[in-house]
Amino acid sequence: MIENIPVLLKVFDTATKALSGFTGWKSKTKGDARAVVEELKENSRYFWLVIEEDVPIGKIINKLSTLEYDRLCKEDYNFNFLQMKKIASYKSLEGTNLSSWQGKETKKLVSNIYDKIKDLKAQYPLSKNSKKIQWKQRVRNTQKRILLLLRHASS
Repeated sequence: MIENIPVLLKVFDTATKALSGFTGWKSKTKGDARAVVEELKENSRYFWLVIEEDVPIGKIINKLSTLEYDRLCKEDYNFNFLQMKKIASYKSLEGTNLSSWQGKETKKLVSNIYDKIKDLKAQYPLSKNSKKIQWKQRVRNTQKRILLLLRHASS
């Protein structure tokens, strides 16, 4: 379970619950949106292994994927199609590191999630032994954003 997860996201606070949420979201999508949802689900699955099972980040880093996201960016896909509404303001997000996402477009959150995944993939192999970087915390923070996107898409 992720520590300090906002109340709003508790519905997805374990791998089983989150992956079930992705399955529901995916069933409501088609085509390119479905491909992105599936890619996010797989990335989330690997993050859960690090968070819940203490799998070393080095074991999952090469399994993280941005292929669908990169393909769609080249095609100028509008990631707001994943959820046209802006991210709602939730009282339980106040005072958390997710509070700044309230009122923003879906595409900004999606872009941020993938930026964080790409940063992990680029930095970890080069700096895995750095005492300055808290790798597991970075995974948790990225996973929280994925869960926020999942919650946002289900609203």
